[in-house]
Amino acid sequence: MKAISIAEYGGLEVLELTDQPKPPINADQVLVAVKTASVNPIDWRIRSGGLARFIDCDFPVILGREVAGVVAEVGAEVSQFAIGDEVFGFLQQTDMKWGSYAEFVPADAHKLAIKPADLSFEQAVAIPVAFHTAQQALFKHGGLQSGQTVLIHAAAGAVGSMAVQLAHQAGATVLATASANNHDYVLGLGADRVMDYHQPDFGDQLKAEYPEGAVVIVAPFAGQSLQGSEPLVSTNTRIVLLSPVANPADMKIGPVESEIMICQADGAALGEVAGHFASGELKMEVAQVFSLEQAAEAQQLSATEHVRGKIVIKVSD
Repeated sequence: MKAISIAEYGGLEVLELTDQPKPPINADQVLVAVKTASVNPIDWRIRSGGLARFIDCDFPVILGREVAGVVAEVGAEVSQFAIGDEVFGFLQQTDMKWGSYAEFVPADAHKLAIKPADLSFEQAVAIPVAFHTAQQALFKHGGLQSGQTVLIHAAAGAVGSMAVQLAHQAGATVLATASANNHDYVLGLGADRVMDYHQPDFGDQLKAEYPEGAVVIVAPFAGQSLQGSEPLVSTNTRIVLLSPVANPADMKIGPVESEIMICQADGAALGEVAGHFASGELKMEVAQVFSLEQAAEAQQLSATEHVRGKIVIKVSD
């Protein structure tokens, strides 16, 4: 099968279009004929070796942790899927060998959901990681409730934009940060107030408008914007970081220790929410679609960390 693989850690140059054997599946897995994959920041962090202490790699490694496609084989213990089913999901590999930048990928059945017919494969593959991460950060880890105030950083990105929608629908007051050119987009998703994180005093301005501060702060990317949130932090604030890569300044904002969250795949939850995406009640913008051969360009764009929505790789028609 065709695949984008890496034989070692490195820069974009280690991404190669190669022929790889079709991967085997376990009894509790299905083999997915991949239609689309997505590009997440974790992909290029794995490629560079930046996550080597968190994720083991069995080289050659095929990257890609989200998939949408068609079930091609079914493991002996799998009853919820059949050959020909259109599925999507977050693969959440604990170590890397077989990823979705390939014509076929093995997937744990409980991490997948049936793709609604009204969602294209490009739309479907953009959903799982952003939905799971935002939903778990806000409600499982943040404990967000109706009437409370949440601050969401990087609100125009995939996770941030999903978090804005979910928090708004839950009845929260949604404060957000984004580049100035994305303010109208984020407001359209349901944010009550959007600030440019480049402004050094954005936290003070928000505190003046919302003196109660934020009960939950969600930061897909930490750094300057998170540290600028300190005026909104009280002893009751919960700060949820979504990347294992954080500097010491990110780990304590004012009086509060930050929590690093690791997203968990959940096919049942994905199946329950899929209809909301199909109906348009929830949406995830697809920033750009690349071919499999353009995987290096796709990762290069992702690494700018200024993408609105999700980057998708089209593997097959």
